[in-house]
Amino acid sequence: MSRPTSIHVNLERLCENFRCARRLHGGSLLAVVKANAYGHGAVTCARALAPQAEGFAVATLEEGAELRAAGITQPVVLLEGIFSAADLEQVRHQALTAVLHQPWQVQLQLEQEVSPVGGFWLKFDSGMHRLGLNESDLRRAVDQLRRKFPGVGSRS
Repeated sequence: MSRPTSIHVNLERLCENFRCARRLHGGSLLAVVKANAYGHGAVTCARALAPQAEGFAVATLEEGAELRAAGITQPVVLLEGIFSAADLEQVRHQALTAVLHQPWQVQLQLEQEVSPVGGFWLKFDSGMHRLGLNESDLRRAVDQLRRKFPGVGSRS
């Protein structure tokens, strides 16, 4: 016999956990709400965390657009990056921050006339060899992007 399953999210506890993480970390934090906040409701969780989160991270353009449509105004980082020039247009339209983790994604950005409103992040492959630019590709990308888009900086 099967039984129905359900989840009940205590938003107060979610926010307390976020505050605890901030205290332990000591810096700014993004709330990762990809995959519908891991099945807990991305919009609901983002609205609850909005007063204390510096921004949010999502996997897909659709997830980013959903947060924008719900009135979330903090930065939204698109973890999967972009796959076409049309994606870059959507990133710009939704004021998202795209993560560029492959040389061809950097090339797509370089072919654009303007930088995305939300900027972009470069992902460095620190040794897991899953996603990210290797050291030489990263150096090349930074040099090319700084020449094309003055004001490109770095942060960690």
